Amino acid sequence: MDYRDAIGFSKKKDKFVKKAEKKIAPRPTAPPVTKLLKEEFGDTINEGPAYEYANQISKIEKLYDVYWDAVKDLGRALEKKGQRKLSKELFNNYRKQVSKFSQWFSKFSGGLM
Repeated sequence: MDYRDAIGFSKKKDKFVKKAEKKIAPRPTAPPVTKLLKEEFGDTINEGPAYEYANQISKIEKLYDVYWDAVKDLGRALEKKGQRKLSKELFNNYRKQVSKFSQWFSKFSGGLM
């Protein structure tokens, strides 16, 4: 005789077995809208200028980051050699010219999309 039987409790039931016994049927899913449009109009769906220019825009943004890293490396090298004034001038000109272009380009590319 088990102590649970002596107290009056029934046998402990395993909760995980009950959950595993329940089988849930998969819900039917609707195909995405683009798939429905492709079926209706064919594969000639044009995504617009955002789709056409996305690769070039992302390439420019990545190269902008690489360019900034190269400028920082040059500035650090100038500072190590004692050319702190030239380093500051480099960073100031970068901010004046390239940063302004970057801000303009982000607005320009946002207008395309």
